[in-house]
Formats: sequence, C-alpha cells, structure tokens
Amino acid sequence: MNDAEQSSLIRRIASVVGHELRNPMAVINNSAYFVRAKLGEANLDPKVEKHLKIIESEIARADRLISDILSYSRACEPLKESRPIDAIVETAMKSYDAPEGCRADFKSGAKDAAVKADPKLVGEALKRLLDNAFDAMDGKGAAKVATGAGKEDVWISVTDSGAGVDAKIKGSLFEPFVTTKPRGLGLGLALSKKVLEAQGGSVDYQPGAKGSTFRLVLPRA
Repeated sequence: MNDAEQSSLIRRIASVVGHELRNPMAVINNSAYFVRAKLGEANLDPKVEKHLKIIESEIARADRLISDILSYSRACEPLKESRPIDAIVETAMKSYDAPEGCRADFKSGAKDAAVKADPKLVGEALKRLLDNAFDAMDGKGAAKVATGAGKEDVWISVTDSGAGVDAKIKGSLFEPFVTTKPRGLGLGLALSKKVLEAQGGSVDYQPGAKGSTFRLVLPRA
C-alpha cells in the first residue's frame, strides 16, 4: 500500500468511526435533554443537575475530539483572503471562551500588515494555541497574544507562563497524537501545523525563561 492509498484508508476509517460514534452520542444527548425537560428546570435536584451537566459536557468534548480526527484526516483546502493579521486575531479572540480564572491579553505589533490566508482556519489555529497555553498554566493566569511583522512574514504569537515543554516530546512536538496530558488526543499542534503549511506558513516553538511561546507564521500579502 503506497502513501496515497494509506491516506485514503485513514480518511475512510476516520469518517466511518466518526459517524458511528456520533449517532449514539446524539441519542445520549437527546435523552439527557428529555430527562431535563421531564423533571423541569425549576424543581431540578442539584445533584441531578450536576450529573446532567457532566453528561452534556462530556458529549461536547467527545464531539470535539471526533471533529479533530476528521479534520486531521481530510485534505486542507483553505479559502485565501487578504486580511490584516490584527483583524483575524481580534475576530478569533471575540469568539474564544477562556476558562474561568484565565484571560488572554492582546498586543499588536504588526500595524496594518496583511496576510493572504483563510481567516477562519488561522483563527481556529490560534484558539488551539490558547487552549495549550491555559493547559500549561493549569487553568490560571494570563496568556499573551501578540502580532508581529517582518519584510516577508507576519506572525501571531501566544506566550504562557507555564512550566515549559516536556523535554521528552520536544523533538516530536508537532506530530499527531503526541501529548503529556492525561486527556486529549494531542492533535492541536499537529492540526495547526497542517493548516498553516497549507497556506504557505509554519508553526514554531520558542522556549522562554519561564513558559513557552508558539507562533503562527504566514507570508505577507
């Protein structure tokens, strides 16, 4: 089996598995909704409410994991538009829900520098970097988001104040299914890399005295 055939097989497997998992998840979600409606919001026992929220939260998490697998298995075909890099960042951050006790601070360093890229895909890659940053800080503190521009490239950086990247995975940081977290598939950085490379860009990592900085780098428009 050559690489093209193997990639095609992986896509088919991911599609079938995603479909077969989402069907029972939808049934569970509908059942949880029915139970909530039947018991009535006003008279819902706090313990029942707690467990219904756990069911809903875990279903949403499982759905995101399936979406990540499908996204990684599919070919990336970005719709390129000329946009100021700051506008892409601001739009993404408006729709990003930081965990409780966390925040993301944005500082522009790119002025009116523009990129020819898919704003949605770049925004999703930024959100993945923010997810990683908050995980690194154990869900507490502020992540610093900044933009910058050179003669040929424009970038978005995300800096956290966590413990830094584990030495065991530094060499395989952007490979799929590489993670030190107890939960998750380790696809966030791999997906970001795939999305950026499809647009002529890249993702890089810069260790700091404390914490880490990851950058999404794109060619200037």
